[in-house]
Amino acid sequence: MKSKQPAQHADDTNENAQPAAMTAPEPAADAPSTPVPAPESSGVLPAFLTHAANAAPVEPAAKDQAPDRPIEEAGHIERSMAESAHEAANAVGAFFSEGAAAVREMNAARKAHAEARDHLKLLEKTIGEQEEELAHRRDIASRYTEIIAEQQALLVAANEAKRAAQEQQTQIQQGIDAMKEQLKQMKDADAQTERRLKSALEAAEAQEASARESGARLQRRLDDATAALEQARKDRDDGIAAAREAIESTKAHLEALREEYAEIQRNPSANSAAYSIRADELGGEISNAADDARRAQEDLPRITSDVEDAVARAEQAVAEAQEPIDAAKQSFKAVSDAADAARDAYQTAKDDAANRQRALKERIAEQEKAKRAQADAEDQANEDARVANALIAEAEDIHAHPEVTEAIAARLEADRAERAEQLHEVEQLAATERTVRDRTRSSRLRFGVAIAGIAVVILIIVVLWFVLS
Repeated sequence: MKSKQPAQHADDTNENAQPAAMTAPEPAADAPSTPVPAPESSGVLPAFLTHAANAAPVEPAAKDQAPDRPIEEAGHIERSMAESAHEAANAVGAFFSEGAAAVREMNAARKAHAEARDHLKLLEKTIGEQEEELAHRRDIASRYTEIIAEQQALLVAANEAKRAAQEQQTQIQQGIDAMKEQLKQMKDADAQTERRLKSALEAAEAQEASARESGARLQRRLDDATAALEQARKDRDDGIAAAREAIESTKAHLEALREEYAEIQRNPSANSAAYSIRADELGGEISNAADDARRAQEDLPRITSDVEDAVARAEQAVAEAQEPIDAAKQSFKAVSDAADAARDAYQTAKDDAANRQRALKERIAEQEKAKRAQADAEDQANEDARVANALIAEAEDIHAHPEVTEAIAARLEADRAERAEQLHEVEQLAATERTVRDRTRSSRLRFGVAIAGIAVVILIIVVLWFVLS
């Protein structure tokens, strides 16, 4: 048994690998098969080679033989070779004929078995559908009165639910329309309020801007007056310091001249003329320096008075510039507070309007959702009514036509009988396929090996042709 398994595997592989050109109409599965002897591949030479190998070797002709003896022997050898070639060709043809016939017979048996199985599956599917239909019709026929009463009640309930859903939709839509009108009026009123508050806000902001600019001008005036006061005080300090410095300078110059004059008086020069001239010069310079010191001392009160007056005027200007600042700050605070109040009123009105409108829109959305739910309920009621009508129509049709049920039952019995016959035929065809497979296995295997060998030889020739070219 173990030695047959590889042959079986190779046989199944060969069955699927046969070329289409080798398939042809086969004889009936029960037709007798006459095997044709085929040459074995176990090392036995073909007939024409065996004959040529067993033939007596041709001896070279003797020089003294007759001239026509070689011609007769050559003719004899030629005839023998022709007969051997003819026998070999007949053997090869018989081998391929037997292999092709085995393949065709196997394909025919397999095809017949497959077609019978497909027909049996179709019969079983048909029988299953008929059984379901017959059971359904018999169940409907047995419960006809109950089904009619039940579906009519469901139909009445579905119609009532439909009417109720339609009424609810109408009422909800009326409420939606009223709320939408309310929303429109609310938007108009809120828009008017917003425009009024916005105008008041713009006016308050304009006043605020004007007050801010006026305060800025007053502040600039005060800043300028303060800067002028600072400059006046600096000029006062610088002027008084300069006057005092001039006094000290003239006093120092006068003191230096007097010391030089005293020095000349203590040490008279040998040159009396030069002494006299320098003494006169010092006298004039001392007189001038004394005048300068006196005038510098006299200018100090005047300069001090002038710069103090300038500082006083600058302080007066600062006081005058500072005086409206407090009033401007109070006025600006009042205007700014009014502007803030206008801004708050405007923003509050906008927020309140947005909240009211959003709440009303949410109510409208809820009502529209409720309307869609009622529409779904109406659709469901329509579907329930359609199903009830369909079941009532089906029950009445089955109740009014019992002959249809009986016809289905008759077809079912006929199909069951046909299924039994078809099952028997499938079993017979399966046995026939197994018999043909076992009987033709060796022929198909040899045929497949030969075809594969021919293909390999052709492939080698093609490869060599490409390589050599």
